[in-house]
Amino acid sequence: MEINSILSIAIPTYNRADLLDFLLKSHIKTCEKYSIQIIISDNFSTDNTQEVINKWKKKSELIKSSRNKSTILPDQNVELALNLSRTEYTWLLGDSYFLSEDLIDCIIKNIKKNQKADLFIVNLENMLSVPKSKSYTDHNLLLIDLGGSMTCLSCLVFHKNIIEYGAFKRYRESFYGHLGVVLEYLGKCKVKNIVWIQEKSVQSLKHPTINKRNWSHSHVAIEVGFRKWTNFVFSLPHTYLLKNKLVCLKSFGRLSKLATFRGFLLMRLRGQLTNKSYKEYKFEINLISSLPRVLIRIISIFPKWPIKIACIVAAKALNKNGLCR
Repeated sequence: MEINSILSIAIPTYNRADLLDFLLKSHIKTCEKYSIQIIISDNFSTDNTQEVINKWKKKSELIKSSRNKSTILPDQNVELALNLSRTEYTWLLGDSYFLSEDLIDCIIKNIKKNQKADLFIVNLENMLSVPKSKSYTDHNLLLIDLGGSMTCLSCLVFHKNIIEYGAFKRYRESFYGHLGVVLEYLGKCKVKNIVWIQEKSVQSLKHPTINKRNWSHSHVAIEVGFRKWTNFVFSLPHTYLLKNKLVCLKSFGRLSKLATFRGFLLMRLRGQLTNKSYKEYKFEINLISSLPRVLIRIISIFPKWPIKIACIVAAKALNKNGLCR
């Protein structure tokens, strides 16, 4: 089989064998239709990830993989996954996201129409209705409009120039290394062309038995979603204006829903937001959230049981299972 030289898919993974198996099952037919190579960087998983990879290698010659000799930082594994690619463009894909055939077809057609584009960005679960699809040549405008949504690595299709530029080391411990590499490159190159595709979206991969959980449900939610995000945005090159960085900070808080009233209630319910954690992170929390400080302070000390009851009642009333997870 002749491998597609225009586009490949790079998947960094760690100890999520069942999700990876389902991901490959969900994409293999479409990838075979377009001869798109699937590149997997296994971060020294201790589960049966290698068994899953070997199984799919036997089924398709499109599967390419590498296994790290030890577990490294997630951002480093993203770097390795991207550098394994040899195509003009590489789609960075999280192992719990789904690319429809229609979406892949759209990207391939757009690449053929925009062969000098540095980056393609697609919507995430139709979250953004504005701005409409367009091309960006101003990195500051891009930061304002899309900086928050670009934190989802599955929304980004990289030109090889960004990967070869190699600004990975600077952002390895940021948790947002994939975005740092992009914004570093765009902030320093004189001519840029970024294509935003609003009408097409990456979707969450709905596994039949596994309930997806990410860092926002864990004990690191405030550290990652507020402090690391703030530190990351402020560390961007000086070509990004401070006023635009501040707008970008809030856009992520709004899109991720972490810095919303509901987000703070859920973090309080999970034990992530407490009197102690609010005091520790109040600078970052107040930078990212548009809610009154006193309201967030009250939520941080409010008893959890009334929130739990209200959440259950609301879930039943709206018939939305899992509202309070």
